[in-house]
Amino acid sequence: MSTAAPAAHPGWSRTGPRVEPSPDWSAEVDELRTHTLDWLHAARAEAVREQRRWRMRELAVVRVLDERGQVDDTWAATDGVTMGDVRATVETARALDALPHVAAAATDGALSDAQLAAVVQLADPTTDADWATRGPRCAPTELRREVRALTTPTVEESRRRHAATAFWGRFDEQVGRWHGGFSLPDLEGATVMAVLQARAEQMKPPKGATWAPLAERMGTAFVEAVTGQGPERPPARAHVLVHVPLHGPAEVQGVPIATERLEQLLANASLEINVVDDRGDVVGMVPTTTLIPTRVMRAVRTHDVHCRWPGCTSTVGLEIHHLVPRSWGGTDDINNLVTVCAPHHRKLVPHGTWALAGSPRQVGELDLVPAEELHRSLEQQARARGPSG
Repeated sequence: MSTAAPAAHPGWSRTGPRVEPSPDWSAEVDELRTHTLDWLHAARAEAVREQRRWRMRELAVVRVLDERGQVDDTWAATDGVTMGDVRATVETARALDALPHVAAAATDGALSDAQLAAVVQLADPTTDADWATRGPRCAPTELRREVRALTTPTVEESRRRHAATAFWGRFDEQVGRWHGGFSLPDLEGATVMAVLQARAEQMKPPKGATWAPLAERMGTAFVEAVTGQGPERPPARAHVLVHVPLHGPAEVQGVPIATERLEQLLANASLEINVVDDRGDVVGMVPTTTLIPTRVMRAVRTHDVHCRWPGCTSTVGLEIHHLVPRSWGGTDDINNLVTVCAPHHRKLVPHGTWALAGSPRQVGELDLVPAEELHRSLEQQARARGPSG
């Protein structure tokens, strides 16, 4: 069996791919079967390095064509990619102008295409050398998460996420099964998945039997949750962690959420606080607490009983809502708090486009008004109080 260096193989070379056509696939595979495992592993590593070097060659060519105004949408069809892929390639090529250390690492084959695409968004001239070293050690998923953390979603983006909520299904007559899925916004999707997974984990097999696949158990949990059928199980409660870093947006399951959404979540959350230093290392832990005193929350829930959105009588899943959001100058005073159901909470300030105005402790004294109207009223009150207000 051959032990020659992989660079001697006719399919590749350290100077780049040969110009003659590649051998027939079957013949290529048959020839490779004559080599040792060490040779094959080395050959694959060499092929990956060459692929990455030629990717950098492509990016350099794209950069010059971009300078000459020769980049257009026809590339997508010619290359068999999307226009988004073309734009991403151009942006990567442009970014490399200011990142010589990252470019050198990529040319040397240290960065995959996925790693490079993320690193050029994270690095700048002052961190270029650092990311050239760190990037190859990071998984693409970790790097993409860092990229997402660069920008906090706007409240408009958060509203679009909720407006896109959907559920669909179709019946496959050939196999006699339904196929479907759902599209849910950040927190709601995380909650649904957490509940289904919690119920699936309760489905222990009989003694001596093997566990059914998780996907199968979650499917069963979904049917049980919708139909109310199935064996008695303990209530499955979702435990969804919201990560709030020192810098950057809060995240649910790694998905950044709008600041306005976080504000509504914190009003009803049990907080598990870790105290971190400048490097992010945990240096202390604070007992679980809430932002609003428990006695105040209990008083509000006892008084309101149901959702205070006009006409809604829901008593399920009620949440605490600030009539004047804290970010708009509101407080946790009991006269600034009411209970609303989760769907209506999303429609209210600061996340939504509506506000409840009036006296929450008086029957019939709460009115639904546009958010802009409440904002103008607060600004007028601030001006009336003056600078010393």
